Amino acid sequence: MEVSVIASGSNGNCCLVEKKGVSILIDAGKSGRELEKRMNSLGRSLENVDALVLTHAHSDHVRGAGVVHRRYDIPIYSTRDTIEHSRNLGKIEVKYFSLNKSFGIKGIQVKPVKTSHAVPSSGFVIDKFGLFTDTGMVTTEMKKSIPKLKMVLLESNHDVDMLVNGPYPYPLKQHILSDHGHLSNFDACTLLESKGRNLDYIFLGHLSGHNNTPKVAAKTFESMVKAKSEYFVCSRENATGSWRI
Repeated sequence: MEVSVIASGSNGNCCLVEKKGVSILIDAGKSGRELEKRMNSLGRSLENVDALVLTHAHSDHVRGAGVVHRRYDIPIYSTRDTIEHSRNLGKIEVKYFSLNKSFGIKGIQVKPVKTSHAVPSSGFVIDKFGLFTDTGMVTTEMKKSIPKLKMVLLESNHDVDMLVNGPYPYPLKQHILSDHGHLSNFDACTLLESKGRNLDYIFLGHLSGHNNTPKVAAKTFESMVKAKSEYFVCSRENATGSWRI
């Protein structure tokens, strides 16, 4: 299995999972042109993608989904809630799945894992890889999933002090800090330290552009997580890279 982080941040998200000749894209939160550009930089192409699965309806996860679906004839897999809450997808055909019930894509099993966000949302487990972003709290399903994985992309959205003392209006700060907001560096690292001892690779993702920096996220990780995993802070501006497990 190979995992490529195409985009990760509050400004757009996309991840490619390849296994046994099957290519599955998780989210399409950039324009089709930008996604193809970033994938080409890693030696990949949207032309070879077999399926697009969506975590939830926010634009930084679905912005390019409709265009990618139509231009490259890529099937979309989603919950009904995600499609009903999404905007500007245009004419699409969707294959629906239910939370916490695995489904198959060309013989590859994909397990949606419940997360906690402002709209119905999920992460995904594909074999030994898990992706969990946009969650205000660590759900029971996440806790059960992570010890079984070898690689995880986990939200590390904000530093609490930077958020509290930053420029956001108070209601937005409260939402981000709530159980339906976003996971902080501290909360992400607490989870990884307690449940991530079997991981070979850790990716800290979905960083805020105002309330976090790669340096701050890395410092928190290094001070809290004692596991011997390799870790990477995902770029908000470029494809982060590809890794094999």
